[in-house]
Amino acid sequence: MSRQKPGKCNGNKFRQTVGSKEQRKIRAKQKGTVEAWSAFGAMGAVGWLVALPVVLGSLFGAWLDYRWPTKINWTMTMLGAGLAIGCLFAGIWMNREKNKIIKDREECERKGIEPKDREEEDH
Repeated sequence: MSRQKPGKCNGNKFRQTVGSKEQRKIRAKQKGTVEAWSAFGAMGAVGWLVALPVVLGSLFGAWLDYRWPTKINWTMTMLGAGLAIGCLFAGIWMNREKNKIIKDREECERKGIEPKDREEEDH
């Protein structure tokens, strides 16, 4: 086995490693850590964004069926409309969250700090 002598290349690599780890620590202290509850909260938000319009649409459809009985089943029609609206709202919300993540990554790259979601890949 050949051992490398401590030199300029090894020292620079060591400095970069220590520097990047220190930047991560500083950034984690500034921003705080993302916990599992945060992820569950995001799933809950998407769930409510879909479930609420579905329930409200089906209730409105049932009311329409009760007030004006016709051949059209308004309950199912409004349930489908509520589902479509809920999926649209969920998509808009998820797109906003994605844009926040992209903006955070770009800001970190400008400052020379690794983004939070890429830090775990090193370990």
